Amino acid sequence: MSRAKPYSLSCPISLSLDLLGNRWALHVLRELHAGPSGFGMLRDGLPGIATNMLSARLAELVEGGLVSKSGRIYALTERGQATRGILFELARFGRDIPTPENAVQTGFPSSRIAILTGAIERAAGPLDELRAEIWLDETPFTLIISQGQAAMIAGPMPLAPVRLGFSWRDLEAVARGDQRLANFAAQGEIIAQDPLLVAALLDLLQKAMDIYGGFK
Repeated sequence: MSRAKPYSLSCPISLSLDLLGNRWALHVLRELHAGPSGFGMLRDGLPGIATNMLSARLAELVEGGLVSKSGRIYALTERGQATRGILFELARFGRDIPTPENAVQTGFPSSRIAILTGAIERAAGPLDELRAEIWLDETPFTLIISQGQAAMIAGPMPLAPVRLGFSWRDLEAVARGDQRLANFAAQGEIIAQDPLLVAALLDLLQKAMDIYGGFK
């Protein structure tokens, strides 16, 4: 499969689109924001992508320095991690676009991680330090916030100081302003060593959803 013809313009937007504008490229990056992944797992998270298309996009992203490959595992490079802000802004812009009736539902929590982490990073202060295990749609993720930077990777956190879970539907309701996050948290099971950590985490997540919903 041949690569799409580049714009070959000096404009920074055009240069970004040369690297990110090919079909499925941003979706591949979206999946990798949930952590390193193999080819099969990436394909499962992208319903409708052809195997040769996925191979082509991965090769281009590796060549462009956004993705690294070690054995059969693909992971974001530091430059690739920087695309989280782009994905978050696309998600926030797209919240008001009606979903077509024939749209395929991904059903994979990994597709939401770039959105959630991007929102958390905007809400976090430079001195915030938090570690937690977040269950999103019954899938565990490790959340680490340090010095205003956030990372959320698929998999449980050993000896997590805080564990709590939500569905993406719950979080969307919070982003719309229909509910407060604390209401959902009170209905579910929260495991924590320190109640103050729970309060701090819920406050941060509420701020993050307010940002995603456009309230801040």
